[in-house]
Amino acid sequence: MTADILHMEDGDAIAYLRAKGFSDEVKAIKDIKLLAETPFKQYIQDIINYSALSPSPSDSLNNFEKIASKTGEDVIRLLCGDNNSLRQLVFISGSSNFLSNILAKNGSGTDYLFKGKGLYIKKELEAFSAELEEAIKESKWSYGSNDHLKYIARTLRLYREREYLRIGARDILNIASMAETTLELSDLASACLDAACRFCLEKLKGDYGIPVYIDFDGTKRESEFVIIGMGKLGGRELNFSSDIDIIYVYSSDNGETTGVTPLSGVEKNGGLSGVISLHVFFVKLSEMVTKLIGQVTEDGLVFRIDLDLRPEGRSGDLANSLRSAEIYYESWGQTWERAAMLKARPVAGSLRLGEEFLKMLEPFIYRRYLDFSAIEEIKGMKEKIDFSLLRRDPDAVDVKLGFGGIREIEFFIQALQLINAGKDRSIRGQNTLRILKALEEKGYIASDDANTLIEVYLFLRDVEHRIQIVEARQTQAIPKRAKEVERLAKMLGFKNTQQKSAGELFWERYKIITERVHEIYDRLFYKPSREMEEGIQNEVFIVLSDETEWCDAIKILKGFGFNEPERTFENLKLIKHGQPFSHIPQRTRVVLGRILPFLLSRIIASPDPDMALAHLERFAAKIGGRGIFYSLLAENRKVMELLVKLFSTSAFLSRQFIEHPEIMDYLLSSEVNKTYKEREEMYKEITSIVESAEDYESKLDALRRYKNTEILRIGINDVFGGESAGMDVSTVSRQITCLAEAGLEKAYQMALDEVSRRYGMPGDKRFAVLALGKFGGEEITYSSDLDLIFVYGGAGETDGERRVSNHEFYAKLCQRIISVLAAVTREGFVFKVDTRLRPSGSSGPIVITQEAFLKYHESKAAVWERQAMIRARHAAGNIDFGNETVASLHNIIYKKGLNDEDITELLRIRKRMELEIAKETPDRYNIKTGKGGLIDIEFAVQALQMRYGKDIINVRSPNTMHGLENLAEEGIINFSDYDLLKEAYNFYRLMENRMRIVHDRTDEVIIKGSSDVSRLAKRSGFEGEDAGGKLIRQYLGYSKMVREIYTRIMGFGGGI
Repeated sequence: MTADILHMEDGDAIAYLRAKGFSDEVKAIKDIKLLAETPFKQYIQDIINYSALSPSPSDSLNNFEKIASKTGEDVIRLLCGDNNSLRQLVFISGSSNFLSNILAKNGSGTDYLFKGKGLYIKKELEAFSAELEEAIKESKWSYGSNDHLKYIARTLRLYREREYLRIGARDILNIASMAETTLELSDLASACLDAACRFCLEKLKGDYGIPVYIDFDGTKRESEFVIIGMGKLGGRELNFSSDIDIIYVYSSDNGETTGVTPLSGVEKNGGLSGVISLHVFFVKLSEMVTKLIGQVTEDGLVFRIDLDLRPEGRSGDLANSLRSAEIYYESWGQTWERAAMLKARPVAGSLRLGEEFLKMLEPFIYRRYLDFSAIEEIKGMKEKIDFSLLRRDPDAVDVKLGFGGIREIEFFIQALQLINAGKDRSIRGQNTLRILKALEEKGYIASDDANTLIEVYLFLRDVEHRIQIVEARQTQAIPKRAKEVERLAKMLGFKNTQQKSAGELFWERYKIITERVHEIYDRLFYKPSREMEEGIQNEVFIVLSDETEWCDAIKILKGFGFNEPERTFENLKLIKHGQPFSHIPQRTRVVLGRILPFLLSRIIASPDPDMALAHLERFAAKIGGRGIFYSLLAENRKVMELLVKLFSTSAFLSRQFIEHPEIMDYLLSSEVNKTYKEREEMYKEITSIVESAEDYESKLDALRRYKNTEILRIGINDVFGGESAGMDVSTVSRQITCLAEAGLEKAYQMALDEVSRRYGMPGDKRFAVLALGKFGGEEITYSSDLDLIFVYGGAGETDGERRVSNHEFYAKLCQRIISVLAAVTREGFVFKVDTRLRPSGSSGPIVITQEAFLKYHESKAAVWERQAMIRARHAAGNIDFGNETVASLHNIIYKKGLNDEDITELLRIRKRMELEIAKETPDRYNIKTGKGGLIDIEFAVQALQMRYGKDIINVRSPNTMHGLENLAEEGIINFSDYDLLKEAYNFYRLMENRMRIVHDRTDEVIIKGSSDVSRLAKRSGFEGEDAGGKLIRQYLGYSKMVREIYTRIMGFGGGI
């Protein structure tokens, strides 16, 4: 057959080659004739057949002929004796003109790939670095030492060319995966940069001396220099024609070079020359490295360098010190720079300095809170790219930047990282595939979406590689000519079928997968805003328009159900435009404009539109121009709905949230739906959060933030979950009590660490914090203080360098505990503390020995103090010591019983509370201290406990309901009275809870006929127009029955 084609008429040869798929048959015939004059003559038919199977048969034959003319005899013999190697070389020839031109330069390329087995060698960074170092040494001898820059430049370029040949051939032949190819290209770039960096640094040291800076402690140190890889280099994802995005950073500006001793000429600086500032030195170093790597010479270049990502971009300094970089990013850094820094990685020079640089920028890159503003910013960046592509070439299909392309996958990932990686370190990193898998593992994206993005990313990167490897052009556009698309498709493994060409099959797959990517991208960046606008009535948009007349807006707002439409309209204007003299950035206005119609539509349908909008205005005033909060809402419809429920239902929770808007991201977490946590779980969470804080002040803030988020969790489940979620009033109290106990224990540990660090530890370490009042009875409410008493073991002194008595040590410890809990920081306080129930009250010492404490209650305590001690229990500190103290205390107070004189005193105290605190009238009632109120039940139960607790241990309990139940079980109170008191007590507690959480009031007053009572009644389960009246009637019924029972129990049948 070979002889046949060589002796065919031109017409027959052309027809034969055309049938084989050759597009330039005349050129192919010439190439065949030339090959017939080489040792490949007898293999021409194989070569033709292999070429026909390659992506471009004509190019394959033409390139192979050029390569054959430069290939050594030993390699030719190897190729002729190995059909697989011959097929591989022909396929390379038909795939990449760029690689073919390298092979056609001389025979070293084919020698390296086939004789040297380069096709089957996979290299890592260490191998590249070692080979480069050896190559530089060898070339130094070849060129001599007088032209260092020339020999290093040529060595780098020739080495890069050789390795591109190996990596490219392995990629084209599918010997290496896409991930292996990009990794090798990236490590090759790192090795070249590091070699250039080391060479240039030594050269400059020879001219200017060692760069030395003065550290903060006055120590002189050699200044270091690092090259930070960004983009694909940072992610170790370089393709064949990538620029390498880098930033140059050095240690400090505070210093200069040591200078060198001049060979001749005028001596300066004490006999030294070349003394320059560190900034000048490292700018020179950066210029040298950039030129050495990026300048085009007769040998080409090593890599194109892009420095536009440095601080201030093209107008900024070429190199920056750590401090100047820190100032720039803190002061002017933008979201796109945060996104760029996600892929930052030290690649050359001092890797230690690079890690320090990235550690320094962590607060800039990764926000502590969930940062949804990133979505708007990144969406804007992509829209600018789309517009630029459209303006440049409307018909171009760009694999990287276009619809459903690589950039949409990268932006999708970066948005999720910027939003979440501040709190979740597991999704930090530079490599796209690794981060996709991490996002899936942590539940940020569905498995189907993750698998789709991974599959498509690998395919698109292959497409990008194949486009670039043909001519080594820096492009990501799919060719427009059908012939070139066919070539690309065949390079990717597509084959012609009877129905469709390889190119058509490629386009089908490309369109399907890019649509899948864009759908996922669109879901994150656009779908939430479209869904928000669905179903919103037109009047909402009218009333929010600045063009709407005042009278028309008021009419619409009245129709929406606002009781104060004029005030509502003013609030809407304040929300949209900000407070007087305030500034809301344009970007924030845009996001606010997107979410406000949705928020207003939900407010209209809420239980109290006026209250909801008033709270929204206060929230807007609090956050001002910080668009991060609006962006978070824009991307989370459920959070907006929850916020409207919060603002329209609970004044207390609204205030909590408005004062601490940074806890908004907590509303996104599953934690907010937990109805119950044990004390141990809370303490573990507090410890984790507090211990991760860097200093004492940060620990105080962390403790307060935890308390704020937990109160929000409890309150949300209380108001919106209610009894259906198992959140009755007693559960709410128990949850707040657990929170107080966990916070108190942490405060004790923090205080102990601080005080013992200064004074050492006392020999007698027995110390306990006792809980009293509602805290002791586990009946704490949202507004309760913590009633505490501090007790310690006995006399002695501490073992520290600065010794103090045990009393002084524990006094300082108690003061510090109170400070940890009650001091007001920017995050508020944890709990207020009341220590007035200690012996001698406010005039007594803050802490007392166990012996003195028990002796006081044995001999001096008034009846009301014994009554208060019923609720005493251990809360923090040494648990054995605390329980021992409480047991002894209860034995003392119960042993004394309750005589007629004691009862008279209790009745006197109760009467004073009615007259001086309750101050009731026929239309004004106090559910706590009023006649027949909550205090009646507590006094009755505690009186019976004091009377019978000496002999019947079972009735001793710090909790009112437990005590009442045990009194009934023991037959001390009849079950009819028990049922009535229990029912009334729960009703009062519910009212007390709702008055706090709904109306944000700390009093317990209800006024007949008021709008507040009507709202309170509706929030408490009463229905209808007369809900307030129903509540009042129920209260009066309970208070009458409670007073009757109270009167009987206290022993005065004729009433009080």
